[in-house]
Amino acid sequence: MGIIFKVPAVLIFAVCGLWGFVLCLKIVTDHLGFIGGVIAFALAPVAFAFAPWYAGIADGNWFPLLLNYGGSISAGILYAIGGAIDKD
Repeated sequence: MGIIFKVPAVLIFAVCGLWGFVLCLKIVTDHLGFIGGVIAFALAPVAFAFAPWYAGIADGNWFPLLLNYGGSISAGILYAIGGAIDKD
């Protein structure tokens, strides 16, 4: 029965993760150019963690932060609910 919550959680995590990653690379590329984008791609976890904060603070665009962190948190909560249901 927990699969009802786990499948949407995995889909949310995948969609928000990929969309957020592309958005983070675009943020870095817009501000640092092509070479900055290549470095951000090589250091993907760092770019994924800090680029949304930079966009929110410097540009006032909080959508990347909501997408990255909000999508991960909501997917984690849904997955935990599905795991709790399967545990019984």
